[in-house]
Amino acid sequence: MRKLQLLLIIGVFCYSCADKQKTQEKENSTITQADSLVKTDDNQEKEIIKKISTSFYDWYLKRINSLTDTTAYDYVIVKGENGKCKVNFEPYFNQLRQLKTISKKFMDKELERTKDCVNHMKTVDWAEYQSADAYEYEDYCPDCGQMYWIQSQEPYSGVEILDMKKDGNIWFTTLRFYSDYNNKRVRNNNFFPVIRIENESGKWLMTEIKFDIKK
Repeated sequence: MRKLQLLLIIGVFCYSCADKQKTQEKENSTITQADSLVKTDDNQEKEIIKKISTSFYDWYLKRINSLTDTTAYDYVIVKGENGKCKVNFEPYFNQLRQLKTISKKFMDKELERTKDCVNHMKTVDWAEYQSADAYEYEDYCPDCGQMYWIQSQEPYSGVEILDMKKDGNIWFTTLRFYSDYNNKRVRNNNFFPVIRIENESGKWLMTEIKFDIKK
């Protein structure tokens, strides 16, 4: 009788251990799955940020490298009222809107960046502008002297991601230009665009470009 009781006690104890181990395995499995979901979400977000980070320059470099594409990649100076010049942003901004990766904040910053140019060109006669060299206006309109977003008169072949960092709910991506010559890729290690990407109403959009210049 005592042997039977002892056997029953051992059996209950062993069942309890086995059940506890199964429960622990199930909990561990749930935790692992949750961790995996977080990592997947992070990876998906990072892939989205990568595409947005290069979207502006992929578009911009394609335009300035084309000999036949007349699509606006910057503001254009047109004839305005009373025979004066006018700086027109609409063709440029329409292109940016079509990318669906550019925030209105970026366009507002473009208006702020070029306000000296806008104000000055209002005073210039259209006939005078047509016969002048564009470089004559670069003190007020830097884009007249070079392609502003690459800070050069010579276009690059492409751009690549050098670094990505997230600060709170804002991403900062550092890009690097490269030029392809005779099957060789030459990278610019002195001038880096830094792209700022913010979440606006659940959608990631580029809001600003700043330059990191190494001397």
